[in-house]
Amino acid sequence: MDLSGIRHEMDNRYCFALSRSTSCGASSKNPDDGVARFCVRIETAAGDMDSVILHLEDRYLYSRTDDLYGEAKKAHQDAPAGAPFHGRWSTAYTYPMRRYASDGVHDYYEAQVDINTLCTKYYFELHGRDGSTMYYSGYEFSSTEPTNPLYAFDSPQTSREESLFDAPDWAKNTIVYQIFPTAFAIDDETAGRTHADTTHAASETSGTAPTSTTTPETLAAEAASARARLAENVKNNPDWHGPVTSIFTNLHGTLRGIIEALPHIQELGAGAIYLNPVFVSPSPHKYDTVDYLHVDPSLGTDQDLIDLVAEAHRRGMRVILDGVFNHTSERFFAFQDAMKNGRDSKYWDWYWLDDWPLDPHGMPNYKTFAYYGNLPKLRTSNPEVQDYFIDVVLHWIDVAGVDGWRMDVGDEIDHVFWKRLRAAVHRKHADVILGGEAWHPAFDFLEGDEWDTVMNYHFRWSALRFFANGEFRASDVVRQIGFMRGKLHPVAWPLMWNLLDSHDTQRFLHECGEDDAKHRLAMAMQMLSAGSPLIYYGDEYGLAGGTDPDCRRGMPWDPSEQDAPTYEWYRALLRLRTSLPAVYEGEVLGMDADDERGVITIAKSTRFLESEASHMPPFELAGHDALAEHRRLALTGPRITIVYHNSPNTDRLEGFEGTTDLITGRPFDGTLAPYQALVLGTK
Repeated sequence: MDLSGIRHEMDNRYCFALSRSTSCGASSKNPDDGVARFCVRIETAAGDMDSVILHLEDRYLYSRTDDLYGEAKKAHQDAPAGAPFHGRWSTAYTYPMRRYASDGVHDYYEAQVDINTLCTKYYFELHGRDGSTMYYSGYEFSSTEPTNPLYAFDSPQTSREESLFDAPDWAKNTIVYQIFPTAFAIDDETAGRTHADTTHAASETSGTAPTSTTTPETLAAEAASARARLAENVKNNPDWHGPVTSIFTNLHGTLRGIIEALPHIQELGAGAIYLNPVFVSPSPHKYDTVDYLHVDPSLGTDQDLIDLVAEAHRRGMRVILDGVFNHTSERFFAFQDAMKNGRDSKYWDWYWLDDWPLDPHGMPNYKTFAYYGNLPKLRTSNPEVQDYFIDVVLHWIDVAGVDGWRMDVGDEIDHVFWKRLRAAVHRKHADVILGGEAWHPAFDFLEGDEWDTVMNYHFRWSALRFFANGEFRASDVVRQIGFMRGKLHPVAWPLMWNLLDSHDTQRFLHECGEDDAKHRLAMAMQMLSAGSPLIYYGDEYGLAGGTDPDCRRGMPWDPSEQDAPTYEWYRALLRLRTSLPAVYEGEVLGMDADDERGVITIAKSTRFLESEASHMPPFELAGHDALAEHRRLALTGPRITIVYHNSPNTDRLEGFEGTTDLITGRPFDGTLAPYQALVLGTK
């Protein structure tokens, strides 16, 4: 047994609450209401274990006499089934742990259990494939079973419940549509045409929960009409459909243009819209903010943003804003004051400044974003800076009813700020999602007290290296999926913003050498994976574009600029994702990779959905594996198999006779076409 591969920490990363109890437990008149669901995890070396068993026991009751806890004994005369009985009513239980992920280096085990204690003591029983047995308790290994729970790991139930990772249910697995505002849509009025009536009592609906009563037929007609109008609106803009070669190119999109485009976005199945920055700024990209409390006039007015949120809500969609709190424009009032007054400025400590005078136009003599002198870096550890930007976030939630924030360069900002921001937001708005930009997995931001999600560039890297440039084999992708699944908190897993490209990257189609088949195969993985597909505007039409800023071309509203097969493929994937949630949240029953043929197969249960696990009622008695029976049924029940065939060759896939490709509805005859994605099951 490889002991060096075993890892468990006695903290919220490896032992955490998944629900809250509703009473004081054994101290209450309703002791069974003290049950809460907990998850306990441990990592081992890959392939090293035959089985792992979790042992739990109440920290206090284990040593108390029957006389002292006579009432508890009377309530449960017999020890619960499967519990050891040591001459007294015992609180000790054992649970087989399941291997829920593997990345080829580590295997990841967990048990989800319902407990009702003040504090739980626990240890692990490890059975190696070499025939050895070891116990891991209190950071010590032993070949004999621990006899004193005082030396075991412990988990106080109440404090872990107080650290519960709460995230908005609406955001789980929802499709998020990203818009670069200046390049998306020009409204009728700006284009000099009859102004469309696109608002519906905005002042009455702003901030309310999204609802949509539009029928599919009505929506299809609305979307087609909107696309036709928007195509007309950009006809006289000579730069709209061409490459973008300068960061200063402004295509003059507007917020009201986005409002007019909402039927298209709704028809795409988006549950949320993420807007790149919209606040006052001298640039088209607007990551150099001058005023955080007003919309840039080139995009519209503050009321336009309020109307946009209200109309999105009316159509059942949420709106997420971009928060640029790592840096400001050099024209921002605080930096201007520091430039003028030096160390006498009351804003001197808002930035990372050493020397004076400050020169934003040469080599900066202060900290900046990416060494750009016009983007001075904020000192977000300063409580005054924290207070200012917390107020900005709350202002737009209160005034416009926005539903979330994506934090630019979030991993370069102080952790204390994010903790304060989350606490301030959730005190009033528990349904608001907070996400960050990080070009790495950012596990330390995703523990339930800072962000809910992150732009999942790790997903992009895997897709890029497998589908686009061939650096990855099929097995490498499977390992990367296992790594992310193993490391991420289960609440964060369905919230991850899975992107193929963004305003900061080359378009994925460009990365594929303009190969539509490879691009569509990657789109299938994006749409059929757990998490939230983050669709960058225009990807549904095969919009091309190279390195930033060329990835910010105008949205192709004109049918002559669109790739119709890509759009139809996207719609087919959307229909399946909508009708069969198991494609993205079914319990994974197995993943296989064939490197020689470039094939990945993922079997998922259609009976057991991970989103249902947290809503399953707790057992009457604490101390039971909360999900074991459901998973047993999943293993024996109906399933689907997702297939990605990343090869220019035609191949065979045996063993799926009688199944149907649920994406296209065609019977599967065993033939794998080049660069094909399939979802095999029975109708």
